[in-house]
This record gives sequence, C-alpha cells and structure tokens, in this order.
Amino acid sequence: MEQKMYSHRGFMLDVCRHYMPVEHIKKLIKAAEICGLNRMHWHLSDDQGWRIEIKKYPKLTEIGSVRGASFFGDVSETENNCGYYTQEEAREIVSYAKECGIEIVPEIELPGHASAMLAAYPEFGCRRTVIKEKSEQEIDSPYDYKVETAGGIFPNLICAGKDEAVNFLKDIMDEIVELFPFDAVHIGGDEALKLHWRRCPDCQRRIREKSLKDEEELQRWLVLEIGEYLAQKGKSTIVFNDCLAGGMLPKHFIAQHWMGNDEETAEFMKAGGKVIYSDIEHFYFDYPYSSIDVHHIWQTPRVPKYADGYEENLLGMECMLWAERITNIDRAAYLLFPRVAAVALKATRPDGIETWEQFSTEVKKLQEQIDELGLIGAPEQDWKLSPETAEADRLEEKKRRTSPGALQAERAEERLLLQEKLEKALGEVELPRSFALQVMDSAWNINE
Repeated sequence: MEQKMYSHRGFMLDVCRHYMPVEHIKKLIKAAEICGLNRMHWHLSDDQGWRIEIKKYPKLTEIGSVRGASFFGDVSETENNCGYYTQEEAREIVSYAKECGIEIVPEIELPGHASAMLAAYPEFGCRRTVIKEKSEQEIDSPYDYKVETAGGIFPNLICAGKDEAVNFLKDIMDEIVELFPFDAVHIGGDEALKLHWRRCPDCQRRIREKSLKDEEELQRWLVLEIGEYLAQKGKSTIVFNDCLAGGMLPKHFIAQHWMGNDEETAEFMKAGGKVIYSDIEHFYFDYPYSSIDVHHIWQTPRVPKYADGYEENLLGMECMLWAERITNIDRAAYLLFPRVAAVALKATRPDGIETWEQFSTEVKKLQEQIDELGLIGAPEQDWKLSPETAEADRLEEKKRRTSPGALQAERAEERLLLQEKLEKALGEVELPRSFALQVMDSAWNINE
C-alpha cells in the first residue's frame, strides 16, 4: 500500500505530575508547529494532580491541584507541584494552538489514576465489603484518598457502581467538550487496578445487574457508557489500548497503543478500528537518550507489526512526555527536542529519508529554529550515543530515579501489582466469594 503523511502527528504533555505555566506551553506548541505536528494531547488529570477548572465541581482544583513535597526521584521536591488552568486559560491555549495549526486533545483519566479527583470528591469512590466473624459487612466510609506525592500505580478508581459517580463523570465531560472543540476526547483507561471494585458492593451489584463476567468487563461497561455519552455530543473517544483487553470497541473509539495487547490491537484494526502509534520503546521521551536517541527514532519502523496489512487504520504517531521527573521547561525541552523533530520527520515523510546523515541534517535544520524559541534541546553528541556514553546516561537516569521516597513508591507499586495478580487468579479458580475475599483482605492488610 502506498504510504501517506499521517493525519495524526502529535505529542502528549503531562502537566499533572508538574504544572507547566501557560507561556511555556505556548512555546512547546510553537515548536511543535515548526516540526509539522498537528496535535497536542493534554494530560489534565492523574493521581498527582487535577489541572483543569470544572465550574460545577470547584473542589477538583481547590483540593485536587494542590500537593506537598513530592518524591519522584533525584529532582526538586517542591517545584511546580501545585497549580491549575482556568477555563479562560484553557481557551487561550486552544486558540493559540489553532493559530499554529494544532488541535488540543484533552485527557480526563478514568476509571483509574483518579486519586486527585477522589481526594476532592471521595463520595464518588467505592464503599467496601469486609469479612467479620464469617459474615460480610459493608463499610460506607470512603477510602482515605489524597493527592499522591509519589509515582506509581494506585488502586483508587471512580466507583462504577454508583449512578451518581457515573453522572459526575458525565458532568465533567459536559464542560470539557465545551472547552475543547476538537472532535475527540481522551479518557485514558490504563493501569486500573480493580482491588477496590472487587470489594465494593455497588460495583458488584452493577456486575450482576449488567450480567458482566468480572471487573474487567465492568471497566468496559463504564468506558462504553462514557464513550456513548461523548458520541452523542459528536466526539470520538480515545483510550489507551489496555481497554481492548475487555473486548472489541465500537467505531467511535480510537485506541492509542503504548504497550502490550498487540493481538487485540491488530484485531481492532482488522475490524476497522483506528489506532495511534505511541509504543513505549520508540516514543516515550521521559526516557533517557540512552533508551531512545535520535538515531533510534530514524531506525524505528514507520508501521508497527500489529498494523501490518491495516495501514489505512493507523492514524499516525504520538510521542509522550510523562513528567514525574520533569519539573520545569528546561528539562522538558532537553528531553523533547530534537526527538520530537525526528518523529515529525517520520510522520510527514512517507517516502522516508534514506541515510542517517540526511536524516540528522534535516533534524538539525528544525532544531535550529526551535533553539530560537529558547527551547534548548539535546546537543548533537546525544543524538547517536556510543555504548560508553549510553552507559553513563543510564547511570545518571538511575540516580535521578532513586531516592528514599521514590524507591518506597516503587516497592509499593510492585506489591499492588502482585496483589492484583493474586486476586485475578483467585477469581479464575472460582473460589467461594467469602473465602476468596478473606484471602484477598489478608493480602491487602499485609500490603498496607
């Protein structure tokens, strides 16, 4: 099949882990325009911060945008931890981006990565069931939610069993679609541990009422519910490809492939589903240059294996900047550029650029223009690292990732992932629920 310029040429900016001032975002948008990108995926909610004003729910920003000292590794513990964008500022950014030929794709993460949301409105989280004296007892008090101050994955999910929680999400979407005129909204859907849902009487009732198999199908039900609501407003729904684990998605969904589930992604594309190519080993620019340098991007296949034969359903490429260890614009600029320029060349030049020398020359031309914005990217010696330099870079990144707080968070995440695996296994062998719940709670108490 003859290849074409990709229609989706984007970058993702995470402002939840560290807030970025409006003027700095405009600089990144201008640099994206220079490169030939046409999308900015704006990650606005996560465990560590809620960053967009929702007028119906003011506590989302009053509480959800504020946190104390944060422990993401050997970086500043206090820089840009707090802040949010008013609706007026969001409109200003949308308007500026439009002038640059770039559409803003907002992301409101659900059902997981919801700690900041639930810190503001804990009533939309789950209740729980515990075993006491061989009988099940329901506890109505909410979990102890907070805006998280470390990285990792957390079990805090919006309750899929409460109608008022689902309506809360729909109310948020009402304001989001008014702020962002682009025809798609991203709702995440990745890394949703189901520990709370398995214990929640409301979620378990929903599973029974909807004749769902398990909590994975419950997530699918919720994702479809919000997707249908957005479709009624003329919007497509973008989700990370984790959501394909629950089954095929309707045509008004777009899957953003970042890792795993390659077979499910291929089946989705075979059925006509549209996909964004954001694979972690090629496009995650919070990773150091020793993992992904410009030379690596030049060698990256323009079409991933899961899209072979379905190239017409591959919308394009998107590079990602998760900001746990990116506290300011200078660090962001170093990691983004010129790697963004390199991805843009891959996305806009379907005929390819034959030699590394030609490719690096084209990258340099773009980076010279970006430098004039004050966004200083990586020096040329970092574009194609020698084995020795790559090893030094890996050691520097390891140092950046490690601190007492950050290591503690990593260990907590490992325990939660093991517990999630255990709980799924107990469900698959179909133990009596009361016994399984006791085993689960025992593991939970150990982990706590």
